[in-house]
Amino acid sequence: MKITLRCFADIREILGAKEQELSLPDGQTVGGLLKALSEAHPPLRQKLYAPDGTLRSHITILKNGRGIASLQQLDTPIDPGDVIALFPSLAGG
Repeated sequence: MKITLRCFADIREILGAKEQELSLPDGQTVGGLLKALSEAHPPLRQKLYAPDGTLRSHITILKNGRGIASLQQLDTPIDPGDVIALFPSLAGG
């Protein structure tokens, strides 16, 4: 199945593109996608995950504009045509 991955800030720099179309196996979850991306781009793992393997709290992941925290979190299924967005929360003053 094909999906669109949108990346922002330093996640975009690690993956090398703001937006890309990906082919994923049927039944893929958000967690499975992040694992595959982290294996293909090792610096991404440190950006996304804490040393204990949990997703860092400042990482926001959206499926079709909706936060995965309000869905099934990393177990959120990905469907054909979905748009997954990854970005770190930004802070400033």
